[in-house]
Amino acid sequence: MSLVAAAAVSPNGSRSEGVVAIADRADTVAFVELRVTATARDGVGVARGCDGRVVFVEGALPGELVTADIHTVDRRWARARLIEVLEESPNRVPIACEHHLEGCGGCDMLHVDARAQMRMKASIVVDQLTRHGVDAPAPALRMLDADRGRTTVRARVVDGRAGFMARSSHEVVVPEDCGAVDDAAEELLVEGRYGPADGVFIRVGSRTGERMVVVDPTVGGVSVPDDVMVVGTDELDNDRRAWIHEELSGRRWRISARSFFQNRPAGAEALIDEVAEMVEDLADEGPLVDAYAGVGLFAGTVGSGRKVTAIERSVDAAADARVNLGDGAKVLRIPVEKWRASPASVLVADPARSGLGEAAVRPLLSCKPRLVVLVSCDPSSFAKDAGRLIECGYTLDRWTVVDLFPLTSHVETVAAFIATP
Repeated sequence: MSLVAAAAVSPNGSRSEGVVAIADRADTVAFVELRVTATARDGVGVARGCDGRVVFVEGALPGELVTADIHTVDRRWARARLIEVLEESPNRVPIACEHHLEGCGGCDMLHVDARAQMRMKASIVVDQLTRHGVDAPAPALRMLDADRGRTTVRARVVDGRAGFMARSSHEVVVPEDCGAVDDAAEELLVEGRYGPADGVFIRVGSRTGERMVVVDPTVGGVSVPDDVMVVGTDELDNDRRAWIHEELSGRRWRISARSFFQNRPAGAEALIDEVAEMVEDLADEGPLVDAYAGVGLFAGTVGSGRKVTAIERSVDAAADARVNLGDGAKVLRIPVEKWRASPASVLVADPARSGLGEAAVRPLLSCKPRLVVLVSCDPSSFAKDAGRLIECGYTLDRWTVVDLFPLTSHVETVAAFIATP
């Protein structure tokens, strides 16, 4: 056993001063009183026991004194569920969503004031940068304008109905409504029926009205409105093509069922605006490379007026990029690691959650860009990539935290790195 906290709490709610012992077994329940001091990179509160062990407390905020239920124990850390807030943070707000109170894991920051969410997200990234030895200026914070909610939804199916995974559980919460998604997607989430399917992916064009559901593994017993395109993952595996269109930044975009696209048009436009401002302020005229280009979002907007190369390994996304960009860009369907670089003034990179990694940084930088704009969806990967770029002779000039996923702990950053003379 190991000592973890400063006050034990019995299941009947009475507290006794002293310490509580937590056995190193997952089936042992311990109720503890903890002072939360920070936020971890997944948005949970961080406390520390008297033995030095870190305790991650789901739903707790910095500064709060809480009672928590330890449910997972490791040699150096433990995880706990919030039971009661004894001293409340001024940033805590009431949770209005009944499905969250039932355990839905879709939105994990409903208990935090909106502007405090942004500050917390920034602090998560700053902590990661510090851990990786990156000295960074203070970030800008950007919330979304005219946001109508998510236009892509991944859900599990139980008894024909779509739902979200419950927190820390394999159970599924089936919602009767969901304020986090676009109205056109909410109808399909709540009212759609998906037969014996295991899961469903809902994608809608908020500004075009086009809608699609991808049913896993096959279509059967599906009931949705007549305007909705229905396709099974088995059909996609057999090379069926299916797509919808969305409109943003003055353009119409084709988006295939298996192409990556940002989760809402307001978020995509915010990213475009941030990248465009950095390029306008910091870059010379000259060619632009859009790495991990997806359907061509940055190549078709920020790259306007420049010679553009878009690099994308996905068959579906590269096909979309060719349609979306027409003759305005050279689209290469290859991994960025295999690109034979040609000189460019600007490199825009929007990699997956794992980041650029060592394997991609040096091939991409061989085009000798003056400006690298990195779009990242993971604080740890961003910090590691920032360190790699700095080691390669770049300076972090500015960066912005974009609230691409409101009400969640997901953090999106856009950062500008300038080649050191």
